[in-house]
Amino acid sequence: MDFFFKPKGVAIIGASANPVKGGHFILNNVLKGFNGGIYPVNPGYQEINGIKCYPSVLEVPDPVDLAIIFVPARMVPGVLQECAQRGLKGVMIESGGFAETGEQGKQLQKSLDQIRKDTGIRIWGPNCMGLVDAVHNLVFSFVLPAIWDKGLQTGRVSLVVQSGMLSAGFLIDIMSNGIMGISKACSIGNKADINECDLLEYLIDDPETGVIGLYLESIADGRRFIDLCRSSAKPIVVLRGGKSRKGAEAALSHTASLAGNGAVISGALATAGVVEAYDFKQMMDVCRSLANYPQISPEDCRRVGILTMSGAAGILSADFIEAHGLSVARLSPATVEKLQEIFPEWMPVSNPVDLWPAVELNGRKKAYRHSFQALCDDAEVDAILFHVFVGGHAAADISALVEMARQANKPLFGWVMGRREDAHKFQLHAREQEIPVFGELYRAVECMAAVFKRSRYILRKGGKL
Repeated sequence: MDFFFKPKGVAIIGASANPVKGGHFILNNVLKGFNGGIYPVNPGYQEINGIKCYPSVLEVPDPVDLAIIFVPARMVPGVLQECAQRGLKGVMIESGGFAETGEQGKQLQKSLDQIRKDTGIRIWGPNCMGLVDAVHNLVFSFVLPAIWDKGLQTGRVSLVVQSGMLSAGFLIDIMSNGIMGISKACSIGNKADINECDLLEYLIDDPETGVIGLYLESIADGRRFIDLCRSSAKPIVVLRGGKSRKGAEAALSHTASLAGNGAVISGALATAGVVEAYDFKQMMDVCRSLANYPQISPEDCRRVGILTMSGAAGILSADFIEAHGLSVARLSPATVEKLQEIFPEWMPVSNPVDLWPAVELNGRKKAYRHSFQALCDDAEVDAILFHVFVGGHAAADISALVEMARQANKPLFGWVMGRREDAHKFQLHAREQEIPVFGELYRAVECMAAVFKRSRYILRKGGKL
């Protein structure tokens, strides 16, 4: 699979000088980050962007081991045959118009499979957006140039997405927001050859990937997929489309995918330690949380200490924690005594810890630090959920709080609300500290529960994977 991720040279078949064509976007994206040989192929041009353009892939010089194909579907079989003749190891077919469109498209896709069988060339796609590798600055895709506006944000999460525009939307959203980064994003489309199992196996061994998130409308080889998930030391998150009758019909017309029995698949995924997601952004938030805490050590990861600036937010936190199978920690007498030092005499201390009276009495900095240290020292507390309001006042010194939690070996999750710009800055700073902070309280608890669920799975496996 390395020739897809680390090619020596890339031929862009269907490259275009027309600024509104996908072939133009692909060429420009490859030029921005790829340092190997770049060979536009289109008989209509002598050169594009000052680079020599070749009439056929057969005339492309070495080194070249990968082609990105973006020509009308009817032309793809002939182009694929030439790629095999030229000795290329693999192609990314980003053209649509195959099995997802009906009988004629199915026959076209069958012809690609026959060429693959006859020649051994590997096929990624068709009907996909290709590959984005943020770590190595590679964009083998016709995703819009907006992806480059703020640079490629790197992280430990890799994605496998059975969709084109969804993966593009994910990436532009992630790169422009900045709250999380990615390692790789793989859009696989119709899966004529390369499927989620091939990519999962590759990413499990990829040192730049810490968590793998997948959006799938079908699973090509269920047994292999489950075996890979079960053996993975890396957390895996799956979002499945096509679980309902109408959703399955839509999946068939989208990527020609036949979805299986939803309940059976969910059960198999759970036994393999997979965290199942139910929405796009939720999947990303769960992935980034697991990237921060891929394996946490407490044996009973259920008891949560809550630090809040609002009694109502504390009540809702407790509700959400209980609803997700966790528990609100019972603070030890020593912790209650220590916390009482910063509270007014009239205010009894319990969990959730409503910090506002302590803030009024001592200021934010002292109230946060003192209470954090108290919860970190409490053996009855396994993890901490903290709330922050921003805008108009200085926020808590998160760097010091993060260090306390790390010294105590306790996972830390945050919820922030307040002025939009300040809240976003706080989340960016939290990302630098490798702490998941969310704009929705329910999501913060949901992601905490997903991390703990993964930890309990590891413990059931004897602490080893």
